[in-house]
Amino acid sequence: MANGDYREALPAAVDRTDRRANWLGRLVAWLGGRGVTVGTSLERLHHHCQQWADRTTAPPTVVTLAGLATETLMEYGQREAAWRMARWLEARQLSDGSVSESRAPEAVFTVTAAALRAWLACLPELAQFEFCAQKAAQFLRQWIGGEGRILPPKTRSWNYEGDGPFRETPDLTPLLRAGRRWPDTDWTTAALRAIDYWLTHGHRHNQPETTGALVRRAFLYLEWSRRQDALALVEKVDRLQLASGALPEREGQRVVHLSTVAQASIVWFRLYNQTRGENAMRFMQRHLTPQGSLPTTVNAGTNRDQEEDPLALKYYLDATLWRVRCAAHAKLREEVPLDSSDPRLQKARTWAQGLPSGSLVADLGCGTGRYLRYLASWFPQLRWVGIDFLPEALEQVPRGIKTIEGSLLRVPVSERAFHGVLMVDTLADVLLPDQVLREVIRILRPGGRLLLIEPATKGRLCPQTPWGQALSLQAIERLLRGSCQQTSVETFAVSGGTFSSRSYAAIIAIKMPRS
Repeated sequence: MANGDYREALPAAVDRTDRRANWLGRLVAWLGGRGVTVGTSLERLHHHCQQWADRTTAPPTVVTLAGLATETLMEYGQREAAWRMARWLEARQLSDGSVSESRAPEAVFTVTAAALRAWLACLPELAQFEFCAQKAAQFLRQWIGGEGRILPPKTRSWNYEGDGPFRETPDLTPLLRAGRRWPDTDWTTAALRAIDYWLTHGHRHNQPETTGALVRRAFLYLEWSRRQDALALVEKVDRLQLASGALPEREGQRVVHLSTVAQASIVWFRLYNQTRGENAMRFMQRHLTPQGSLPTTVNAGTNRDQEEDPLALKYYLDATLWRVRCAAHAKLREEVPLDSSDPRLQKARTWAQGLPSGSLVADLGCGTGRYLRYLASWFPQLRWVGIDFLPEALEQVPRGIKTIEGSLLRVPVSERAFHGVLMVDTLADVLLPDQVLREVIRILRPGGRLLLIEPATKGRLCPQTPWGQALSLQAIERLLRGSCQQTSVETFAVSGGTFSSRSYAAIIAIKMPRS
């Protein structure tokens, strides 16, 4: 495929799902009355990807960026853009499975690993990339010897000297993931063997001790489930963070790489260190350009490099996803039991009465199953499914109710899977409400019923998080109108105590029969 043409017709499912993504995103951003949003940054990543896709030739650094960006696009449910980039990467894959003709071993391993990340992220929806993913994984597997030492295969001539070809920690994560996806291979055991060898002998490779190198190693160690090894590095990074949230590349210096700050924020959020993660996010947000991108460097938190850094943008978007996850994890500790007389629950009860027996019904953003606990007992003739991105929340869902771990930006179920979809206290605080609503419509069957229950006042949603969007109820109706009929909105109050109450809106819609 190295010289093939990757421009072919979009898969039908991708085309149907994503065709309206750009203008809907702009509409939501405008209606929300916000400046630079996550949607703005995501659109900027689209822009970079389009520029790369227009290139007939590209150096390994650009191909690596394209692979990493594709992974992020899929995490945000941007299937069409991810499909285009995955095809572009596929067109560059060589017969041996690698994605570069370079003779520099570290570059070849790195770029092939990035491409494998992209193709694995596209699965299972975009199944056409299974073969190229398997070829890339097999190529990376050839680098790992019996004791776990990582050396380039003898299938081509290489340029390197010394004990090994790597100066920085090799990205073994995609080979681990490939092994889990195809368990009949030895890829997982080989990757684990290589990880053990690297952690034992990595100091021999004269790894750089810049802040960026420390953060990258901690990031990979967490992906490898080596938490204790990561924590030893994170302690060093913690001491380097300034009050502004910045991370100088070297202690006592003034240069700050935004990609390092972004990757560090992912590490902190993954470790549920919300304070340091939020501090880093605020620093990055201060340096976002009007287009939603980030510069390569800043000097002492003031002077900004004019050159955009797509890698920093990719990690910023990834960090935003982990920020939401970290906040949701913290919120679990504050969750209070739901009373059976709660008006929100009664609205859901009335709505569920209209669903035929045997219907498959999803509670999106179900958390610990506060609503499912009642609904499943009241309507045992319905098949209830709880979907949430926090495994620790799903563990508390009552036994007997099926659960699925997954993001609402990319719900891990097939099209037209559910007869009904319920969302309570969710839409106001998602990153991209337009994308979530597209996912809702995608997984609803024709004629399926939707119920949204959200805090709202004066005709607008009331988000409780910094990233939430105060969409108007009219805007939500407008977003649903192209795929749904009989859309209605009803407002009601939920008591918050003896002397307080909170206004809510219930939005009911039915998916069009041929949508």
